[in-house]
Amino acid sequence: MMRRKKEKRTKKIKKARRRSTVGKTVMAALVAILVMLGGTYAGLAVFFENHYFFNTIINGQNCSYKTAAEVEILLYRQLEEYALAIQGRDGVKETITSAEIDMEYQWDGSLMRMMKGQKPWAWISGFFEEHTYDLYDLITYDKDRLERELEELAFYREENIRPAKDAYIVYSPQKKQYQMMEADAGTELKEDLVREEIIRSLAYLEPEMNLEERGCYLHEKATKKEEGLEVTLQQANQYLSTEINYDWNGNLVVVNEDFIHGWIEIEGEQVRLREDKIREFVEQQAASYDTYGKNRFFQTTDGRRIELNTQACGWQTETETELQELIEAIHKGIETEKQPAHTYIEPASWQVEIVNSYVEMDLTAQKLYLYVDGVMLLESDFVSGNIARGWTTPAGVFGLTYKTRNAVLRGENYATPVSYWMPFNGNIGMHDATWRGSFGGEIYRTNGSHGCINLPYEKAKIIYEYMYTGFPIVCYY
Repeated sequence: MMRRKKEKRTKKIKKARRRSTVGKTVMAALVAILVMLGGTYAGLAVFFENHYFFNTIINGQNCSYKTAAEVEILLYRQLEEYALAIQGRDGVKETITSAEIDMEYQWDGSLMRMMKGQKPWAWISGFFEEHTYDLYDLITYDKDRLERELEELAFYREENIRPAKDAYIVYSPQKKQYQMMEADAGTELKEDLVREEIIRSLAYLEPEMNLEERGCYLHEKATKKEEGLEVTLQQANQYLSTEINYDWNGNLVVVNEDFIHGWIEIEGEQVRLREDKIREFVEQQAASYDTYGKNRFFQTTDGRRIELNTQACGWQTETETELQELIEAIHKGIETEKQPAHTYIEPASWQVEIVNSYVEMDLTAQKLYLYVDGVMLLESDFVSGNIARGWTTPAGVFGLTYKTRNAVLRGENYATPVSYWMPFNGNIGMHDATWRGSFGGEIYRTNGSHGCINLPYEKAKIIYEYMYTGFPIVCYY
């Protein structure tokens, strides 16, 4: 019993001794760690007396753990390699380098003062805070050289300067229609602001700048299409949709966009038709295809080819009427076929030569021939104007003015009834002359008419049946 109690006491004593030894070992280790940490902290504090803290940024450069001398070299290298890239409209670019304007630092001890102000024993705060410094005010450059660089910027070259334009409408020959061209803000610059922004960018060593973003252009970005111009565009293209196929005295003349776009004038949101241009067109066609008053060539029955003056027949365009009709058609944008407004006193088949249907009068032979569709239907003697008394019937090409039955021909001292009256040259016309017993020969020289063509009754009747307004009548000697 006594022996068991003694063994228990012995075990307790040994366990207590072991605990004491472990505690002393742990304590010694803790003391050693604290001594080591303290030494490290103190060592780093000494290190940061001559080095910048972690997270130290100077003029945009990471200067962590560097000495003032190392930072000075780093900033010098940055300055040597520095270039400002300037971006403009239309892809025009420029670059100003530090060497071109002699950029350099003028040190004043700021680097060392910043380091001394770090509080090295508080270096651990550097891991949790960012230390940012700007020393841009220490940068200098040659201002005269900068001014020369500014003057020579590509943005100011003539080929790169484009004035601003409002949105406008233009005709496209390829598409044969008008198209909207969006407004163009141009490339004109506010030179004073450009200079100011470049100097600011250089002062902070900015790597690039955009003239558009800095508001350096005289005009902002162009706006989208304006509603008013959309209406103008629609109206102009409606004019272009017009197509008129003219039968101009037997000649096809097509008026479409090829002509019309030259007659349209657009100013801002206003579109109008150039009446002077359309008038010029109508007058040109009239000059080309009108036959009124022009000489005609004629093949006589006896085989001669003669040229005669057209005095009172032919196709004559009524210019003013057709001008207004054409303008109205373009305004409506219609497609149609038409003849121009005209004084219609000849068949559409008349060209330079007179063929097919006509009355031929040989005033020398006093012979009349009626041709219809190229076939001579009638030949007749007649009596024309009295040459001896100065009433000679004029030669020329005419068109029948009208025809009427049972007319009374009146002159200064006469009033003569006739059954068939067919005037073609003023008061001169064909008619029956029942008071005459004979026709043809030399009668007209001394006993002729007042200028009319006196015909036998039966012949006048047949001719009358074939006559219509504008029927060609050819008189020659």
